[in-house]
Amino acid sequence: MQRWRLIQAGMGMTVALLFSFPAQAGELDILKPRVPADQIAAAKAMKPPFPVTADIIAKGKEVFNGAGTCYTCHGATGKGDGPGAAGMDPSPRNFTNHKFDQVRTAGEMVWVVTNGSPLQPAMVGFVTAGQITDKQAWEAVMYERSLGCGGDMDCVTGSADWVAKQPVHEESARKTTRSAATVAKNSSSPDLSLR
Repeated sequence: MQRWRLIQAGMGMTVALLFSFPAQAGELDILKPRVPADQIAAAKAMKPPFPVTADIIAKGKEVFNGAGTCYTCHGATGKGDGPGAAGMDPSPRNFTNHKFDQVRTAGEMVWVVTNGSPLQPAMVGFVTAGQITDKQAWEAVMYERSLGCGGDMDCVTGSADWVAKQPVHEESARKTTRSAATVAKNSSSPDLSLR
């Protein structure tokens, strides 16, 4: 009889643990900029400080999986499913989502790698923290963009001109991502959305 009670208690604790963490939270809305409004124009205008080649993308993969520790949250394949992503709400960015590359410039991504994301406290500024250099940030971003761009080097480079020519898939983007307002409403942390 006592053994049965221990088994029941163990099962109850297991169920409680399973429900204490969200399975996989959604990403923040890809249409919502992470760069503050007073800095977005400058971020969008930033361009890689080197010609983007397959060698640069390979170096970026080394940064992603090494010094940058990007894989910890974004996963080894960039899908936002790394071991550090467990329980994160919102989940880390899925870099294989081509729609993200169509609406965010490489400069915006480098700004976030440099300064961190005001909408995701777990995404710290790796350049300002001294973990990686500016050049390594650009290399990592070129690799991240390559995951959703395939072999399209204009997409990988992600200039503001290229992004401006892309269709904004607003309806489908909103179906696959969570809005910052929803995250803020469901979070106990303060609303850091950029208005």
